[in-house]
Amino acid sequence: MYGLLILNFVIPFVMIFVGYILKKHPVKDMNSGNGYNTPSSRKSQEHWDYAQSIAPNIFIGIGKTLGLVEIVLCISLLFLNISAQSTVFAGVAVGIIFLFFGFYKTETGIKNKFLDDKF
Repeated sequence: MYGLLILNFVIPFVMIFVGYILKKHPVKDMNSGNGYNTPSSRKSQEHWDYAQSIAPNIFIGIGKTLGLVEIVLCISLLFLNISAQSTVFAGVAVGIIFLFFGFYKTETGIKNKFLDDKF
């Protein structure tokens, strides 16, 4: 039953893995459908290049932090005799929050860099 706790580490692993892939092989072509591909990153080639440069580092950092948070969460909830299913549910919920935070932080970085575009 405690093997289910490995599921808590899927999101941090994917965030770190994708971050490293994007860092090692940055996507130059906006039309490829690959890379950090959001409406704000596709506004111009300059937006695209900046998004591709900051997104990998953000996702790697947040993925590592999330991995540590998941370890502490799993150990804490198990010491409190919370069931494995509840621990997995809590871990996945925290993982999704961190994942959305990664997108939020990247989008905020793009918007802050190009504040002059609004005028």
